[in-house]
Amino acid sequence: MTKLAKVKDELGWILALAAFVLSGLSFYVSYIYTNQDLDFTVTSVSFNTNQGEVYMTVAFSNAGNRDAALLRVEPALWSARNGAKQAEWEPLDTKVARDVPLADPKVPTTVRAGGVEVIRLAAKLRAESAESATVGSEKGAYLGVIVATMNSDGNLYLVQHPVAKLELDAAGHIHGAQPTIHKSLKGFSNLEGTPPGDQLQKNEKTPFVWADQHN
Repeated sequence: MTKLAKVKDELGWILALAAFVLSGLSFYVSYIYTNQDLDFTVTSVSFNTNQGEVYMTVAFSNAGNRDAALLRVEPALWSARNGAKQAEWEPLDTKVARDVPLADPKVPTTVRAGGVEVIRLAAKLRAESAESATVGSEKGAYLGVIVATMNSDGNLYLVQHPVAKLELDAAGHIHGAQPTIHKSLKGFSNLEGTPPGDQLQKNEKTPFVWADQHN
């Protein structure tokens, strides 16, 4: 065997070994190694006060290598039901119109591994209902988001967090809104966020928030 042929033979073995290693690594990543990593960001919140309509957009990003299930994605109002002493997040589940879905695309749905899904929410909320749900010490009412998820292992998670404060004037009427979230949240976690929110400074992850004056 010539020197050149020997070099070619050794190079062939090296390439074959490298291909085998890469194949094994690909198999490990695809079928054995599990990375569950789902984040979501509230990108916009709008309250058409006089029409009684809440619109919200939530973007989900799955950086893991397994699909993620979205079981619930809902806007909510911080409110004490039936005069209860303890307030909680009350889902807003009435459509703004017959042909407008509460969530688009519809939930439950799946966020594919390595993918992004944007959910648009729309629900009715009477201005009077929001104004009567005012948190006394904060002089405002709070809108939030409720997200329920499941990872590929079948584990269930629930995240609740304020997203906007509806500001009131001296007469107790809504006249504007401010964001109360300035970060992305982990989809595979359990979080019971309550008003007034995360109290962080405005940044690139602060949603656009808007509400008009209640006439």
